[in-house]
Amino acid sequence: MPSDSKSLPILFCFAGQGSQYYHMASDLMSAYPVFRQWMEIGDRIVRNLHGFSPLEAIYAADKSLSDPFDRLEQSHPSLFMTQFALAKLLQGQGVKPDGLLGVSLGEFVAMSVSGMIPFETALKAVADQPAIFRKTSPAGALIAALAPVSIRAESPLLSELTEVAGTNAERHCVLACLETDAEQVISELRRLDVAFQRLPVPFAFHSRWIEPAKETYLEAVSELSFETPFWPVWSSCLGKPLEATNGNLLWQIVREPMELRKTFAAIEVGGGARYLDLSPTASLAAVLRQELSERSPSEIVPLLSPFGGNLKRLEQIFQN
Repeated sequence: MPSDSKSLPILFCFAGQGSQYYHMASDLMSAYPVFRQWMEIGDRIVRNLHGFSPLEAIYAADKSLSDPFDRLEQSHPSLFMTQFALAKLLQGQGVKPDGLLGVSLGEFVAMSVSGMIPFETALKAVADQPAIFRKTSPAGALIAALAPVSIRAESPLLSELTEVAGTNAERHCVLACLETDAEQVISELRRLDVAFQRLPVPFAFHSRWIEPAKETYLEAVSELSFETPFWPVWSSCLGKPLEATNGNLLWQIVREPMELRKTFAAIEVGGGARYLDLSPTASLAAVLRQELSERSPSEIVPLLSPFGGNLKRLEQIFQN
């Protein structure tokens, strides 16, 4: 930990699809009433809207950590609720952000925590999205690869079958492809000896393959209104803080590539931050460790993990 870490601005960081898993943050549900309260509020909203319980989905007794949490209708609101509730828990314990950073779905969480969009409005918008893509877009895949984006240009097959859906670090990118091409893409990554992980996502977000959803998506968010945020909201789509938001920008967040590396670089130029990773898998912290130089004054603080230790990590944050 840098000696001057307490003087750094605190940045709450929220991840997108792929960071969810069954039983995420289960220990927080029993240990922290504030966290449980927000999860239950979100659960009531989604049940009234779509007739199912995200809490029953997240904490299903017949599911294990290794089972893919990939039904978008369930995972979309569940991931939003979990990260939002954790942000409210931190704030309730006196940990206040100086800024927020969102990636993909995490941008909706960041906008809601910042006060740009009310919680219920944002959650409804997120919960409505899966039906739009199910109706309009072909099945697709997102594959995180421990390789630079140049890996795509170096392989004729990857060039033909994939698009770069995100650039997270110098040697960490996300590739999008159609479901029908996913096995070929995976085989090619194995041939190239590239470590990869297929994300539990059923559509090729951040690529041309969701373009058929544009008109329906824009219509669905056309009546949303946005307030001035309480804190700066860094967009990993734009690589800078949001100055104004509208339906077109919400579509960009879903359609355009994630520029997380560019966003981190801009924050570091400004002096760095104490990055609090609120994603269930601490995936953003893992990317940051790859990307930040040894000379960076920044501190990286993962909060949740599938492998436990959540309560201990949170207590350390609260004490500091």
